[in-house]
This record gives sequence, C-alpha cells and structure tokens, in this order.
Amino acid sequence: MNTIDKLFILYNVFGSIIYFISSYNKFGAFILKSGACVDSIILYIVLRNAIYTKDDIRLIIKTFSICVIILLPFAMFEFYSANNLFAILGRSAISLRNGEIRTATTFSHSILFGSFAAAIIPILYAEYKIKPSIFKLLSISCCIFFVYASSSSGPIIVLMGVIFFLIFFKWKQYGSSFAWFMLATATFIHFIRNNPLWYFLYVGIKVKDSSTGWHRVLLMDAAVKEFWNWWLLGYGDLGPQWHTKYWPYNHAKFTDVTNHYLLEGVRGGFFTMILFVFLCFKVIKTLGSFSISQNEVKDQWLWWGFTVMMIAHCITFLSVAYFGQITMLLYLTIAVAAFAHDESNKAIQENTLLQ
Repeated sequence: MNTIDKLFILYNVFGSIIYFISSYNKFGAFILKSGACVDSIILYIVLRNAIYTKDDIRLIIKTFSICVIILLPFAMFEFYSANNLFAILGRSAISLRNGEIRTATTFSHSILFGSFAAAIIPILYAEYKIKPSIFKLLSISCCIFFVYASSSSGPIIVLMGVIFFLIFFKWKQYGSSFAWFMLATATFIHFIRNNPLWYFLYVGIKVKDSSTGWHRVLLMDAAVKEFWNWWLLGYGDLGPQWHTKYWPYNHAKFTDVTNHYLLEGVRGGFFTMILFVFLCFKVIKTLGSFSISQNEVKDQWLWWGFTVMMIAHCITFLSVAYFGQITMLLYLTIAVAAFAHDESNKAIQENTLLQ
C-alpha cells in the first residue's frame, strides 16, 4: 500500500471509531459504521485492483461514455414530461422547485445527478483529446444536458469550474502557485467583507433564484458557533440538531448537513475532517504532478482529466454531502490517484537504476 491507500483506510477506520464513541446507541452505531467502513474499503480495494495499466483507465472512461448516452433518453423523458421511468423500480417521486423539474433519473437527488455529470466531463474530454470522435463529443454533450436538467446551482457552478481548469491545462505547471493565490484571495475577501467568506460563496454567487444558499450560510454559521461542541468527537448518531437552535423556519425535521466537509466533522470530529481534506489534497497533488511529468501530451491530458475530476468533487463538497452511487465515483478517483502514485514511484526507481 502507498500513502494514498493508507490515508483512505485510516480516514475510514478513524472516522468509524470516533462515530461509535460519540454515539448514544452503541450497538446501532457499531452495526452502521462497521458495515459502512467495510463497504467503503472493499469497494476501494475492488476498484484499486481493477486498474493495472493505463488502458484499464481508458476502458473505464469509455464505459462511462456509453452509460451516459444510454441514460440520455431517460433524463430527457423525465425533464420534459415530469415522470421518472425508474419509478417502476422503486424510484422516489419527481422533484420540483419553483415550477422547475429537477431531473434525477437513477440518483437519489437531482444535485447528485448533476454533480456526477459535471465530475465525469473532465475525463470524457481528456479521452476526446487523446482520440477525437463524434461519439465522445456526444457523451460530453449528454453530461452538459444532465447538469442543466438537474436544475441545481451547485452542478452548474462545478461545470464552470471544470471548464476553467480544463482551459488551465496549458498552465498546469503553475497549479501550486495558483492554489496559493486563490487561498490568499479567499482570505482577503473573508476579512475585508462585513460578512464571512461563505456569505459570498453561497449568497453572493447566485446562479438560480430557487437556490437554497441561505440554508448553507446558516449551516456554516452554526458550525462556527458550535465548534467546541463537535471538534473532538462530533455528534455521533444524535446529529448536530442545529436546526432547533439557529434555523428561522420551524418545519425542518433534522439538520440537513449539505456540506460534505462539515458532515465529516459532525460525524467524526475535526480530526476526521482534516484527514478527509488531506486525502483530497494528496489526490489532487499526485494526479496533477503525474500529469506534468508525462512526456506525451495525450498522457498529460489523461491524468489532467482525473485531476480536474477530483477538483470537481472538492467544489461539490461545499454544497452537498455524498451518498449513493456518486460515492463510487469518488472512490474511483482516489484509486486512480493511488495507481498514479505507484507509477510515479516506478518511474523514479527506473531513472535511479539508469543513472
């Protein structure tokens, strides 16, 4: 196992232990988190061992291309008729907001559907750059339509970020400098404004009038106010219950933590959240560095596509917590980064032997 493998397993095991310790129903918490932990690690191992060569990765991308094209007529039918054909298999009712149909197809929520589509665009585009074809352009177009049909602000913003970082390919060697610049800019905005940075992110940047940005603002405010109550062990199975103290509307039945970073915190404390953030950072750094180190432009595009996909995940985490099918896509991205880590070490060892 390399560093990424160890980080992934440590994050899952450590988070599960903290959740168990802080939970009220110990038996229920043990069953829930032990099952979830084993599921996550086994799924990761399966994905990790499915990748032996670069061709395996390209086969995965081609499979995604086929899947999104097959899904297109189902998404179009739901978007234009307000009926989900997957309802016969137990899919929940159609989602509407302010008269807009929020297409979800097989996903549990429209935001996850749109986020999934936005996240795989970088690898589909990378495959197109490697070997252009109309079929690959069609798969990319399908994903863009899925983002639009989800009628959600989050996926649209992620798509904008994806387009920016795909254009940034020419300057990817300056990625580290750009990251520091963005951090400095965010810090500057945070301190010169009357309100914290998250007000600017969730309310200042508005794509749709129906966006629930204010809910996410309240979530961040509550997390800061309650920091000393969750930083060590989180809340376990009791949940944060912030909606009873800070929400102005009284119909909320639970605290909907629509932020994956905060969800890691309220479930497993600050250190679990930091482990998760560091894992994401390590994945992006590994994939980005490996892309830069490639001699062939086609190989650079392949690894840059996965770099941007992980960046897309990280942007999405700000507005929704992952569950369901999209979790598999996240684990796949991490597994590909672990493979890139191995390949990078092999290249270093070969160069050392040649010298």
